Amino acid sequence: MPYKRRHLLEKLQVELAAGAALAVMYLAVGPVLGWWDPEWPTTFVPSGAFAQMAGFAATVWILAAACALVTVSSRPEGALLATLVGAAGVSLHSSPIRTIFWQHEGALGLLFGMLIAEVLLLVVVLLVAEMVVFVVRTGVARWKPGWMWRGRVGPSGPSARAHGDSEPGAGLTLGGGLLRTILARKRLPGATGGRVGVVSVSCLGVSVLIGAILLMLLMQSSHRGQVVFSLFVSFLLAVMIAHQKFPTPFGAAAWISPILTAIVFYLLAAGASMETVPNSWTHVPFYARALPVDWMAAGGAGAVLGFWISERIHELRHMENESTE
Repeated sequence: MPYKRRHLLEKLQVELAAGAALAVMYLAVGPVLGWWDPEWPTTFVPSGAFAQMAGFAATVWILAAACALVTVSSRPEGALLATLVGAAGVSLHSSPIRTIFWQHEGALGLLFGMLIAEVLLLVVVLLVAEMVVFVVRTGVARWKPGWMWRGRVGPSGPSARAHGDSEPGAGLTLGGGLLRTILARKRLPGATGGRVGVVSVSCLGVSVLIGAILLMLLMQSSHRGQVVFSLFVSFLLAVMIAHQKFPTPFGAAAWISPILTAIVFYLLAAGASMETVPNSWTHVPFYARALPVDWMAAGGAGAVLGFWISERIHELRHMENESTE
């Protein structure tokens, strides 16, 4: 199949899967995860809502399996992107974070500690979602190898001809896969130079830096639409720019960037909180008013979309260069 047709098929698969996932999560799951008080934000650890968090995690994993099935001709990040876009439907249903600030007036440092704990729990949810994607794609590769994505080409991986159509682990995005490759000190095939660890960490660091700067510029209020938009756009642009310079094959280097930024911003807000001042919550910077689920869903979706777009740009550039030789 010509690469332009494969790119179009991949684009259609991911767009349809993401749209369907968002509709399901926003219309069906978001209201179920709401609280008895419509003004209460969607948080799990500060609210002690661990049953709701388990339900949210299970829903994300089921969604990941469904998205993996309908995006088998896409790179693995396509399934994760559709899953995170769907999870953003929960963010869109949430109320602003200020209600939790009111409840923890005088103990904002403790609150930010709980928010960091929730971010770390959501990392586990994402890691399991990636594992679900990998298992589903491996099963499909054994059953219908001709349906599978052909593998990475260009600076972030070997050519499609080297991998073949049925390579289920091509582009494995698990953080564990990234860690093993870094520890093995492998070089990045086809890259302009450097070991995969250096390239991946550089991509991650630049993504965090650019994403943090863009977020502080864009997030000028705590309104839900502003928060979700700012996170999505900031990390989309940040990861796309970083990956063009440092083309790592690991999508984990993309979605980890909003997670690290969330932890840094929550720590900064905790250190700067003026708990003895009346209405201390009003002094919390806007960049620290995003919920953990916002960082995971909206920020993560933007980051993975930036990675996905950048990989397609690298691939198109590589294939066009090959066709002119």
